[in-house]
Amino acid sequence: MRLFLPILLLFIFLLALSTSPVYAQIVNIEEGRTGADSTNSFSGKAGLNFSIYNQNAGKNRPNNYLQLTLNGDVTYQSRLHTYLWVNYLNYLLVNYNNKEQRNTVAQQGYSHVRVNWFWARQLSYELFTQIQTDKARGLQWRTLGGGYLRYRLMPDEDKKIHVFLGTGLMHEHEEWENPEQFDRLQVSNLLKSTSYVSAKMKVRENLEINAITYYQVGYSRLIDRFRNRISGDISIGVNITKVFALKTKFNCTYEDQPIVPVTKFVYTVVNGIEVHF
Repeated sequence: MRLFLPILLLFIFLLALSTSPVYAQIVNIEEGRTGADSTNSFSGKAGLNFSIYNQNAGKNRPNNYLQLTLNGDVTYQSRLHTYLWVNYLNYLLVNYNNKEQRNTVAQQGYSHVRVNWFWARQLSYELFTQIQTDKARGLQWRTLGGGYLRYRLMPDEDKKIHVFLGTGLMHEHEEWENPEQFDRLQVSNLLKSTSYVSAKMKVRENLEINAITYYQVGYSRLIDRFRNRISGDISIGVNITKVFALKTKFNCTYEDQPIVPVTKFVYTVVNGIEVHF
């Protein structure tokens, strides 16, 4: 029975490798944070996922796909404050055997910097900034900046379960390529309220689950209505050794009023190996 859960997670991990995902980009800030007993110390994680496969475009005419995903987090936690730097990059190359189609290169990624002031208090404060691109969907650039009040909802006396609520304001700048108007970019600037609930649970010594859900809303003059965005991320990490871990991650985003005609709901399933240092 002790091995049942890790084996089940490994099965889910292998099963998910066969999926063909549509990509979303959600920052799970809890993954980068260290425990309450880690002060004046650096820590980090780095992950790599590589896929190569083909899909038939007709008899004996497969399209070839190559995908590389990199992620890396660096954290410094002092006695009073926590500093996080979270990074993600996804590169997808599609080589079409149909001569009428060009090779497709899709690049996605973000870099996120966050400071959590007075992290040990039940009520703490956060400032963050982020730069992001998702050219697979037409997002050329997104830049964010803002702050949160962060409240520890559940005490962490046993150091196994941590639950936090965050609420604040942010400014969002976006530049989208309209799939129906390729000659110009659609630009948006919004002041948004932003809230999240996050949880971090250590199920056993070698198994950890992280989850976060965001809700963001702002009034857009471009469409004369509110734009609502709900997004979530859950990740499961199984430590094989003190250095290596298997990681399964699912995240998704729903936006009710995108400023260009793109899919409203997108999701990701990512699997790979993570290195802790």
